[in-house]
Amino acid sequence: MSTLTHDSHLPVVLPSVGATDGNRREDLVASRVEQALFSARPIHKGVERRSEERYPYPYPIYLTPLAAQKTHRDETIVVIGRQLSLHGVDFYHREPIPHARVIASLNAHEQGWIGLLLELTWCRFNRHGWYDNGGRFLAVMDSPLEIERRTSG
Repeated sequence: MSTLTHDSHLPVVLPSVGATDGNRREDLVASRVEQALFSARPIHKGVERRSEERYPYPYPIYLTPLAAQKTHRDETIVVIGRQLSLHGVDFYHREPIPHARVIASLNAHEQGWIGLLLELTWCRFNRHGWYDNGGRFLAVMDSPLEIERRTSG
């Protein structure tokens, strides 16, 4: 026999034999986490257009605007990575990015900063009040953060 929570759209089955208040609380916590995970899934699942595997990348990415082959280090912004593939990236930011091309700096820790020329190809407002942005990598570049690290160290 099992118990079903009635205030949840996801059923949580609790064992009736040997169930304690502690077990029920833990299962209630698990059910709420499942609800959050279920709600985070995309509502509309369209045809997958990407041919490369994507990897979760929930780390800061530094974007330095590139205009007329000159970087503007003082305009560098930090965004939060979402997914990374071998030829592109998508990320979150509170505002749309006004630049078409930026140098994306990724932290490779002991190896220093990796710089990649990123062409921003899309931006959309998401349901959580952030902007999803993405683009494709065009070339390897010197990261302004790595140049700064080398000259200051």
